[in-house]
Amino acid sequence: MAHALAPWVLVVLGLTAYVAGAVDAIVGGGGLINLPMLLLFGVPVQTALGTNKLAGIAGTATATATFAAARAIRWPIVVTGAIAAFVGGLLGAHTVLRIDPGVLRIIVSVLLLVVSAVVAFRPRLGDADPSRAPHRSLWRSAAIGLTTGYYDGFFGPGAGVFMIFLYVAWLGLDFLAASGVVKATNFASNLGAIIVFAAAGTIDYRAGIVMAAGAIAGSFTGSRLALFAGAKFVRYVFLSVAWAVAIRLLLQALHR
Repeated sequence: MAHALAPWVLVVLGLTAYVAGAVDAIVGGGGLINLPMLLLFGVPVQTALGTNKLAGIAGTATATATFAAARAIRWPIVVTGAIAAFVGGLLGAHTVLRIDPGVLRIIVSVLLLVVSAVVAFRPRLGDADPSRAPHRSLWRSAAIGLTTGYYDGFFGPGAGVFMIFLYVAWLGLDFLAASGVVKATNFASNLGAIIVFAAAGTIDYRAGIVMAAGAIAGSFTGSRLALFAGAKFVRYVFLSVAWAVAIRLLLQALHR
């Protein structure tokens, strides 16, 4: 970075990471909150992406532990998805260091609007239904992990939203079960990406550690809220975050 961030800026970033961590623990999309704030304070784009990943991995690790303690993670599905997401995160982060990710904004915003429309017009999609057995295809889980993990490493905002939608629509999980699976999968993609960003020196560790602390607290709050409120609550938050991410990215693309 060109200059050290002032102490008051670090406080703002920590509070921002708390909110982002809570949202991310429920449905993903925390990067939409963290990244604009980092950029607002003059952090270069690649450094902002790397620093956000440091906060993100702390948050997803906390959320994964919380869901696991509540026995809300389906590990057979997670394993293949997480391994593939780790590889995807590595490849995506390697790509972003060489390519301008701005071209993705319009594509991603349109996809998010389509995804949220499908969920909105299919009100029973993702509801808890004991009579419906989820699909246990390991290759489907791996395909979800690889593609969304690549996107997470390359750009990030909305990755968790895409993961949850695919686990709900393609594997038949309810929103709460999908949220638990996605925490572990997202942790793996963050781990893959952060290895690349750390090797490239594009992480502000001073800001990242402060944001990681905020993300840990926020993730614990969000995870407990999701577990307490259930699948319908996660569904509503999913729709809100999907629309917010889509509109934000579309406005950014139009402004550029």
